[in-house]
Amino acid sequence: MGSSATAVLGSVLTMRQFLLLLLTLLSLWLIIVQLKQKIESTCVGISDLAHSLDTTHTVTDRISELDSISPKIQTEILILIITAPGNRNFRDQLRKESYLTHPWVFQKRSSYKVNYAFVVGWPGDVEAREVLKEEAAEENDLLIGDFEDTYENLVYKTIWLLRYAVERYSFEFVMKVDDDTFINQRLLFDFLFTYIKPKFTDNGLPYYGGMIRKGPRDVLREGQWGIEKWEYAEEYFAPYLVGGAYIMNIKAARDIINFNSANKVVAFRIEDAFVGALADRLGIKPVDIPKTYSKQYDRFCGDKNAKIFHRVAPSFQVKM
Repeated sequence: MGSSATAVLGSVLTMRQFLLLLLTLLSLWLIIVQLKQKIESTCVGISDLAHSLDTTHTVTDRISELDSISPKIQTEILILIITAPGNRNFRDQLRKESYLTHPWVFQKRSSYKVNYAFVVGWPGDVEAREVLKEEAAEENDLLIGDFEDTYENLVYKTIWLLRYAVERYSFEFVMKVDDDTFINQRLLFDFLFTYIKPKFTDNGLPYYGGMIRKGPRDVLREGQWGIEKWEYAEEYFAPYLVGGAYIMNIKAARDIINFNSANKVVAFRIEDAFVGALADRLGIKPVDIPKTYSKQYDRFCGDKNAKIFHRVAPSFQVKM
């Protein structure tokens, strides 16, 4: 009789524990649902934005806010170089002897007004942060964003540098380039001001130029390059420019930054495809710049008519 009562009591306790567990799981599920609803109410996947979405009013309002920041730094070409905290040797080589310091002789004009800066996030290591602060104080050419410098944050790094450019500078063209990209200023700058400015900028049109991504643009759902459906629902990426180097005029940069901010778009990790997707939603088509390469320099036998080469170590750029 005693053993039977003990068994019944054990069953009651087990049932009670089960119900408590069930209630706990239900509470967690409700919390997750509420968080998901909150996120969905504040952010939208870029694929959910209709191509016909009218953002003119929003963009105009935000441009007036940006224009209120003064004084702006006046330049013609702004080169913002994506770099990693540990790439000090790359930066020093570019500062010392590279396309940034080469005494270019232009054919169409005597000179161009150019500004440049290196764009970096904070390293995770405290000691490395102090080293980066010292370099920033010494060189005065580092823009340090308030985010950790990781590959996953590259998309935020890029959007941040474009916003910084629009807020702080008045320019004709802004160039986003990697620190292993070579720019042939003599050919590229003449090309931009002889052909692109009259066709696009002078007619109030946005310009987004570089090397169009060739080959498949399938959206992967798994692996290193996997994108969740809620981030980007399409099966194929819109045409976009390879991230080693691309160029925008001030209208394209403003429109893309303001569109992204006004619609609180969810960013996905593939930076160049994300920028291309933003441009696509605004009807801005990528423009291929002739003689732009994203392979090793020696693969093209040193094409002297090339405007941009990606994947060229700064130490090798002095030979180009």
